[in-house]
Amino acid sequence: MIPSALAESNSAAQFPQDTLDATFALKHFVTERAKTARHFLKSIGYPHHFSEVEVMELNKHGEDDLKQLLQYCEQGLDTGLISEAGVPGVADPGGIIVREAHRRGIEIVPLIGPSSLLLALMGSGMNGQHFHFHGYLPREDVDLIKKIKVLELQSRQEDVTQMFIETPYRNDKILTVLLKHLSPQTDLCVAANLTAPNESIVTKSIELWKKSGIILGKKPAVFLLFSGKLQS
Repeated sequence: MIPSALAESNSAAQFPQDTLDATFALKHFVTERAKTARHFLKSIGYPHHFSEVEVMELNKHGEDDLKQLLQYCEQGLDTGLISEAGVPGVADPGGIIVREAHRRGIEIVPLIGPSSLLLALMGSGMNGQHFHFHGYLPREDVDLIKKIKVLELQSRQEDVTQMFIETPYRNDKILTVLLKHLSPQTDLCVAANLTAPNESIVTKSIELWKKSGIILGKKPAVFLLFSGKLQS
């Protein structure tokens, strides 16, 4: 399981040498999009010519297709699972092939690399002992507002950090909703462009966010909110 870069700049620097060495030893890969995977491999200095390499795409495969994707593993040849960004299987559809690999008795080896969720949580100053990741929140305004209020109440009652993501082109819309419907005392962290030179991780109360304002634009971001009490 091969994490991929969160930002294009200095891609190889985001990975320990052991991860690079293990990746460079492979010639069979499964990924969400072959083009993205090849671009990532090239960015980290992958030494093989792509004419020697097979990159298979994982869409929403049935059991027969999963068997095909795992064919090299079952022949005793190591296969790499590459995420679109960050770690495979976390906010990523790769979990379906990992589960099938477990079912078939194939050894799973997660490699070390950047995770936007953990980096955001680390930098947020929020509760790292108790947190929930919710993926994408509802798109419709009524459902979104309802969900946000539920997350805030749960955070207040259980001292839990709530984490979620959004498609970059909807960043500013969700920020507008958050600033309008969360309580002034609730903390909101916006972690954007993680690992890039212009990385930004900022935590403020909703009250302070309203005063300073924010236009995020189409930057990849993780959002965290916390309305509980941090324990020392």
